[in-house]
Amino acid sequence: MTLHLIVDLLALISGVLMSIWFRRQYGLERPRGINQEAQHHYYLLVLLLGLVAGSLLLGTLNLRLSGQAGLAKSMLGGVFAAIVAAEIFKYFAGIRQSTGLYFVPGLVVLIAVGRIGCFFAGLDDFTYGIETQLPWGVDFGDGLKRHPVQLYETFVMFAFLGVLLIGYPKHPAFWQAQGFYVFVLVYAGQRLIWEFLKPYSIVLPPFNLFQLLCLGLLGYAVVMLLKTRKAYG
Repeated sequence: MTLHLIVDLLALISGVLMSIWFRRQYGLERPRGINQEAQHHYYLLVLLLGLVAGSLLLGTLNLRLSGQAGLAKSMLGGVFAAIVAAEIFKYFAGIRQSTGLYFVPGLVVLIAVGRIGCFFAGLDDFTYGIETQLPWGVDFGDGLKRHPVQLYETFVMFAFLGVLLIGYPKHPAFWQAQGFYVFVLVYAGQRLIWEFLKPYSIVLPPFNLFQLLCLGLLGYAVVMLLKTRKAYG
């Protein structure tokens, strides 16, 4: 069992544990707006299918666009597709409020810890950064010091988790109404920046595939924050 796989398992376990703790701590039995148990199960299934399909399809597409063979997974691709799937489900189910905060704490931990696994995977994972002369550059085995972009993302996600855990008890109504969109804004915003430090092929200058996904997520987050601002206010 590789170190990457071990860390991925730790990421999954820690994400599930964080999710369980947060829900029990604040009495979140299911996502807001979903009142029926059967509907809850269908919603989770739709999200899971979107997450897995988006992760594999978009991760592999980025790999091929960058001239690499094989299959790849992408958390960003999974999040993007899961959001699309969730919004389609909510539209047909008549759900108009945010349902996403229910998943945020666990998802943040999953991303943060999972990126540590990507860091340990080095060159094989194709998530490393471009060359840098900064003192914290890391040699992943090819003799070049590179940006440890995986850890940049880990630090940002843990910082966001800290803000959420401190802020939620003080402002639960805000976080319930807009917390998921704040997460998307932070997640997509930091990924957009770090992607400039990766050796991926440009799709639409100056952006690679993942940056285009980030721009889509940023637009979604801004629109939804503005839309829910009146409801929260």
